[in-house]
Amino acid sequence: MYLHVIGSGAGGSPGSRRWRAANLLEAEGGLAVVDCGVGCHYRLSDRGLLTEIDYVFVTHSHMDHFLGLPEALFQAHIEGRRKKLVVVAPKIVARSIEAVSPNLLKAVNYQIEIRQAAPGPLLELPGLKVEAAQACHHTAEEAYAYRLEGGGTSLLFTGDTSPNCGPVRRLGRGVDVLIHEATCNEQNAEICAKYAHTTTLQAVREADAAGAHLLVLTHIDDGFNPTIYRDVKNIGRKDVVIAEDNMWLRI
Repeated sequence: MYLHVIGSGAGGSPGSRRWRAANLLEAEGGLAVVDCGVGCHYRLSDRGLLTEIDYVFVTHSHMDHFLGLPEALFQAHIEGRRKKLVVVAPKIVARSIEAVSPNLLKAVNYQIEIRQAAPGPLLELPGLKVEAAQACHHTAEEAYAYRLEGGGTSLLFTGDTSPNCGPVRRLGRGVDVLIHEATCNEQNAEICAKYAHTTTLQAVREADAAGAHLLVLTHIDDGFNPTIYRDVKNIGRKDVVIAEDNMWLRI
């Protein structure tokens, strides 16, 4: 199983070094994209994967997590996609796609099946199992964390969430890899708390609570978390990785 970090930034992160949230998981049961922020279609197209993706899972309806999806759907059509694509997302995402591109779902040359995200099992195939839990992100109409399992390995994508979130913790028990947001550093903890985000050190504690073997810190706002490299270095742990755009991890 391989994890490709397409975009590791947060919605307000300045500059273009970190693109908006997007991840690609290569599992035995297929190719799954988790979140598809602005620009995700460029990097998927560069790798010839827009015609090959099987599933897209959107954690919540904030634009930095799904605004690249309409373009990805259209570009896949342009590049000759024919097989069905399953999109699992909060209901407002489907409404937003229809709003920005009213004819998209009818005009493409392949089937797009949009399923409503909800807590509980979402997918169970021989090589890929997906389950969701409600995340603690009150600024979004709906927010979900996704646990994906395949080939004996499990990963949890928290999306945006505050720490100590009961449903996310229950879903993440015993997970091998935790991909957790780290929007802020400790100096900006109050801002994180206000908008239901997590700091670097809080994410480390969540990994410990889950018993994860590896923590991948992502959704990094370089404005609110400028000290993440120093903070992780001071922790002195090899099981904590800072996500970078275009990073590949073999899980």
